[in-house]
Amino acid sequence: MSLFSLLNIARDGLQAQSAGVTVSGQNVTNANTPGYVRRRVLLETRTAGSGSDGGVNYRGIQRTFNSLAFGRVVVEHGRQGAASARAAALNEVQATVTPTSGTIADRVNSFFAAFDSLSATPSDTSARLAVLQQASALADQVSGTANDLQTQRADLLTQAQGVAGEVNQRLERIATLNTQIAEATGRGDAGADLRDQRDLLVQEVSDRIGARSIEDSKGQVTLFAAGTVLVEGGNASSISVNLDPANNLQLMVQHPGGAAVDATTGLTEGTLGGIREARDTDIPATQNSLDQFAFDLSNTVNAAHAAGFGLDGVTGRNLFTAPAVVAGAARNMAVNAAVAGQPERIAASATAADLPGGNAVALQIANFATSALGAGTSTPSSRVASIESDVGVRVQSATNEQQLRDDTVQQAETLRDSSEGVSLDEEMANLSQFQRAFEASTRVLQVADQLLAGLLAPGNI
Repeated sequence: MSLFSLLNIARDGLQAQSAGVTVSGQNVTNANTPGYVRRRVLLETRTAGSGSDGGVNYRGIQRTFNSLAFGRVVVEHGRQGAASARAAALNEVQATVTPTSGTIADRVNSFFAAFDSLSATPSDTSARLAVLQQASALADQVSGTANDLQTQRADLLTQAQGVAGEVNQRLERIATLNTQIAEATGRGDAGADLRDQRDLLVQEVSDRIGARSIEDSKGQVTLFAAGTVLVEGGNASSISVNLDPANNLQLMVQHPGGAAVDATTGLTEGTLGGIREARDTDIPATQNSLDQFAFDLSNTVNAAHAAGFGLDGVTGRNLFTAPAVVAGAARNMAVNAAVAGQPERIAASATAADLPGGNAVALQIANFATSALGAGTSTPSSRVASIESDVGVRVQSATNEQQLRDDTVQQAETLRDSSEGVSLDEEMANLSQFQRAFEASTRVLQVADQLLAGLLAPGNI
């Protein structure tokens, strides 16, 4: 082996080990960087002979990317996003339906208690005024709760539209990175940093809408969500969220150069999927139950009250505004304008002849507290408790699902980190190894340089 061959071996060794030190240092620096995938330096032994001096050959840098582990993380993040969004929305629903004080159940009990008190002193104007006050408080609580639920649905639409905007920004960026990665791949560059950025964006898209990705031979990914393609190569679709004719969320996907596609039925994951379930399934169920309760209570009380007589001897007055249909009954519940502010118009007597002391109607309405309401078999208080219980069950189910998805995400990320994550202990060992090899190559280079200098010294030529 010539001295020049030895110099070449030392030079290549310095280059290879220097690259190893750089890669290990980069790994250590980015150990806690979100989306960072551990790099490893590619070295190969170069066998001496056939025109080769031997030594080590530096081939480049490789990401320790595990597509299966990454795919699992992406899927689990989509499911976690849905569970978290639904749980958050339902917690707000529960706070609306069961506030810390002044619940609908409290108002119902106070309302019937007021009629019970009126039955004991039917000629007392203050007792009639108490009935009006409690009727108004009950109607306000029911209508206020219904309006708050409707407001929450509107807020969830606004939130969904904001999330859609966030998704679109990331889709555009993924498409741009696809193009850049393909160009880097064509140059023989792995584009590790570009791929890290794209993988993190894919995960963020999944958080919001759920996603799956497939990588082609050029390094570009095709991204799927809600049953359709969102990114293909350098082309990104855009999504929009609005309302359909039934007032439910509608997800439209606009493909580049094509027609918009309705992807609503495929929207089950990510924040948008959770919002959709809470807004269009959970909250309407509570609204429907509350509407039915308001409809039955108003009509039941109205039927008895209209048959009675006020202190003024007039009959036929409803206590509450009469709802014609179930839908919207809760939001529109209110004390009848013909009775509001007129305690003498509260009916307590069944006949005009019994005035002012008749109490049959007051007793009848007071007894509704322990009677079946409407066509069902439950009392008014039981009906309210059933509504509250249904919301509680939904909240608990959503909370359990969120906890489960938190665990599955952690498991998936642990599995991914075991193959892609940075181990500081391992990297420090690698760093020490590369440094020693670098020092060895340096010593070889120094020895070869000294020998060459000796050979070229005057008197040796």
